[in-house]
Amino acid sequence: AFRDGEMSNVITEEFKFNKATACAITMLQPINKQYEFAGANTLVDGLIAPDKNYQSGRWIAFYRNDMEAVVDLGESTAISSVDFNTCVEKGAWIMDARKVEIAVSEDGENYTTVVNQELPAAKEEDPNQITLHHYAFDSVNARYVKVKATPEHKMPEWHGGKGHPAFLFIDELVIN
Repeated sequence: AFRDGEMSNVITEEFKFNKATACAITMLQPINKQYEFAGANTLVDGLIAPDKNYQSGRWIAFYRNDMEAVVDLGESTAISSVDFNTCVEKGAWIMDARKVEIAVSEDGENYTTVVNQELPAAKEEDPNQITLHHYAFDSVNARYVKVKATPEHKMPEWHGGKGHPAFLFIDELVIN
């Protein structure tokens, strides 16, 4: 737009399309109300958080429970990987996932686990950062993809919040 010979600011958004983009998503455990923003659709909107500003609305948070979501791909589709990002900001009590489980189903009731991975506990010297979680598996046909990420249920001894639960911030489920 031009006004008085001046061009307005240009705002752009980059969408990263994948098989989960704009699909129906159901949360099996609640999103933390303080950091719910646009809710479950944040995980399938095609917009990847550009930085670790966890208050930007591009991340959603889980506290005192797991992140557990089911994406309905709409029809049986061949898939072989699931990715998502976590935001780690230790001073704000935001830690990485400790366990990830991914299961697939044709009917939404009977699931087969394709990933079940324990992750290491955070160390004091670990950086605050965005962590990409990439899980590849043998190609399977599925309509429903269940992703469960378990947070740090008790902050480690070296942390000022030791013994308390940590937040888990997640952005965009990428299914290919």
